[in-house]
Amino acid sequence: MREMGSGLVDPVADLAVREIHQRARLDPSRAVGAVRIAVELFGERCICLAPPRELPGPSALVWAGPEPVIHVRRGLNARQLNHAIAHELGEWQLHLWGYHGPDAEELAGRIGAALCVPREAFHVAHRAIGDDVAELSRAFTVSESLMSLRIGECLGHPTALITPRRIRTRGDAWDWPTTSAGWRELAAGAAAAGLTRERIGDAWRRFVLRASAALGSPKT
Repeated sequence: MREMGSGLVDPVADLAVREIHQRARLDPSRAVGAVRIAVELFGERCICLAPPRELPGPSALVWAGPEPVIHVRRGLNARQLNHAIAHELGEWQLHLWGYHGPDAEELAGRIGAALCVPREAFHVAHRAIGDDVAELSRAFTVSESLMSLRIGECLGHPTALITPRRIRTRGDAWDWPTTSAGWRELAAGAAAAGLTRERIGDAWRRFVLRASAALGSPKT
């Protein structure tokens, strides 16, 4: 399965991030993590740990009163917890907007990723850390996969995250393949196509193809 990047989703995600930070009275140029954002929005008891068998996924947004409660699987590591809560905050924002379209789950994920790595905070960190994906990931408590996609979104460089199950593309338009054979050919000859191939260090059998243009011209 392949997911193409969308020129419309990034502004929507950025708008959601701004609105969520405004409601939480937090500065989007400082990445405080999804747990802190949720607590500022809903109070200290807004997160409930649940046994894995009680949730079909890592987390769920439950409306038990005027404010939601975020149920998360017990045993998630810090990155997984950050991802999961940010995703539910994305669902909450879509609920406020009254949006329940067929792509709501995917859009909540994109908003969640932007909450984990807000554009303004990314540029601050990128100026300090540079292009080291592993270090940037640690700075934001996210996976290298999520950070690689956010690099494409925030800097605009055409990016494809290749996993055993799907391919995700981000950044500016690029003539990406449309068939599995085309993707295999591109991966094998990335350098000749003007792409770098970067291994994802914290996940099995994942890598990124990225336009090899010099970094430093962020999208604003």
